Amino acid sequence: MLSSVDLQLERLLIFSVLIIFFGVGFSGMLITFIINAVRKKQKNGLYYLLSFVIFGIIGLALATFYFYMILIK
Repeated sequence: MLSSVDLQLERLLIFSVLIIFFGVGFSGMLITFIINAVRKKQKNGLYYLLSFVIFGIIGLALATFYFYMILIK
């Protein structure tokens, strides 16, 4: 039987992953949008959705690598 502490830690991990993914993804998409707006290039919504997902995955990978390196020390 799971204790409530285990459930709270799992919820914390899920929320941390979601916050990192959406935060980095949105920041990267916003930077991409600003760069394209300054250059006056028209891109469709799929381009920005893909940049959101790619930046989010890269952010999760970097955060995972960072915490993995902390645990090894």
